[in-house]
Amino acid sequence: MTNQNSTSSISVSHLLDAKPAFSCQLDGKGKAMPLNEQSVPSISQPFWIHLDFAKQETINWINTTHLVPDLIKNELIKSNQISKEIRFESGILVVLKGVNFIPNELPDPIVTFRFYITDNMIISTRHQKIGAISQLQDNLDKGIGPVDVADWLIQISDLISDQVNLSFNSTHNKIIRLEDLVLNQRIFSYKEIGRVRKQLIVLRRLLSPQRDIFVKISTERISWIDDNDRQRLHDISNQQNHYVSDIDSCLLRLASIMEQINSFLAESTNKRIYLMSLFTIIFTPITFLTSLLGVNLAGIPFSQQEWSFIGLILLLVVICIASAIWLKYKKWW
Repeated sequence: MTNQNSTSSISVSHLLDAKPAFSCQLDGKGKAMPLNEQSVPSISQPFWIHLDFAKQETINWINTTHLVPDLIKNELIKSNQISKEIRFESGILVVLKGVNFIPNELPDPIVTFRFYITDNMIISTRHQKIGAISQLQDNLDKGIGPVDVADWLIQISDLISDQVNLSFNSTHNKIIRLEDLVLNQRIFSYKEIGRVRKQLIVLRRLLSPQRDIFVKISTERISWIDDNDRQRLHDISNQQNHYVSDIDSCLLRLASIMEQINSFLAESTNKRIYLMSLFTIIFTPITFLTSLLGVNLAGIPFSQQEWSFIGLILLLVVICIASAIWLKYKKWW
């Protein structure tokens, strides 16, 4: 297992061998300092190295470094992951999922973020670019970034949650627009509802396990997380719990929208069928008379008899009565 002494004595050149996408040392005041040979990780000034796990250099480095416990090396480079939290004596491994919010585009891309965090070092990995990481780097440039590893954990969790919030708000606005269209009895494509519904289901699948992860971290007995940090993690969990409730509500609203659309379509179809029935009623007697008067009597049986035309009419009457009795028997009339 990794301990503080081993991380304190690690050389910066060993870290840079991993070819990190981003690396720095937190200065304890909200800014980041570049790593150099004199840099030493500490609780007040921890290291952060951010890696692309798809690079072969990163894979080789993680498999050979002694900074990461052997049990979680594969977790940092495995592509298909679920949200999880694993506690170790020296730190914790956390896998979080989020979205990169893109305005006016559904569904938003899903991203996975993994990190192993101790009291004086953060090793994070990803393959896709993550909007929350970019925002955290901007915060460090502005001097409002994390001051220690606990603050880093809270800020990155908050930023991932913010991306989900932006995605949910955009989806919610689309639902409001769909509801307005339905109220105005304007029919639109089911594909648009399908895209919105898919985005909501994706967000729910992301949020449901992660709200429990933040609660679990806040209840772990970890030396570098104090009571204030635990409360902030609880607040993030509660916020995500509210998102899940709102998503469930939005799914019900979408179901109601689809019911209203189906009702409009059924009503429209019934009106068309009713209109066609009226035309049929109007033209049926005319059709009957023209057919009757235009019949070729010379071609019917008994055409030489005087009663042949009257017999034809009586036969038609009998057929009509028999048809009416059959419809009545089948309860179609």
